[in-house]
Amino acid sequence: MNFSNILLNLISPPVCLACNKYLPTYTNALFCPKCGKNYPIIKGKTCNICGKPISNNSDDTCIECKENKRYFIKNVSRYTYKGCIKTAIKNMKFKNYDWIAFEFGRQICKTIEEKYSDINFDLVMYVPMTKLSEMNRTFNQTFELAYAVSRKFKIPIENNVIYKMPNVKTQSGLSKKDRLENVKNGYIILKPEKIIDKTILLIDDVITTGATLNECSKTLKKAGALAVYTATVAITTFDE
Repeated sequence: MNFSNILLNLISPPVCLACNKYLPTYTNALFCPKCGKNYPIIKGKTCNICGKPISNNSDDTCIECKENKRYFIKNVSRYTYKGCIKTAIKNMKFKNYDWIAFEFGRQICKTIEEKYSDINFDLVMYVPMTKLSEMNRTFNQTFELAYAVSRKFKIPIENNVIYKMPNVKTQSGLSKKDRLENVKNGYIILKPEKIIDKTILLIDDVITTGATLNECSKTLKKAGALAVYTATVAITTFDE
């Protein structure tokens, strides 16, 4: 652990992202020993399009991506949406713990650096909220994640380019079919001149069916984007 991190921990003592208990000052850990017992970082083989973990003896592309057209070239995720990661993401989104977005932003940068080192991105963008949702929350977690990526890799971030229609509901609790229908034509591009012929890195917190990221990518592509890659903090698995 370097001196700057130690100094930061002294100024702002680290806490577990799941249970909010204080952690030792001299630690890089995100979770206490109890919450972090089953730390679900993704290891092993993943689908070469959506990034879901798959068995080593399966095809490189999962059945879902074979059967459904993907408008993003590839997605990468840092964790599976389980255990302490699931709890921390819910804390971030529904308890407005903005500091968790800061920590997850640092972690997602590690996976982007590992998996997208050969891609030259022109822009970083993020999945937007509806204006009403933004008003009801104190911060936008997907913006915070994207901002961390933009700052780390010195890639420009674009705000207010992709707009979420007010009739699009939250995807939580919806079936796969309803998720697809809910986001269909749910996004528009306000400033197409910003994205024409650009290679875009699109950020979100969680990918489940991929419906939201796919619809946003489709909208970006139709408006003139050259290519869209995506990255998320976490991804659900096929057993969920």
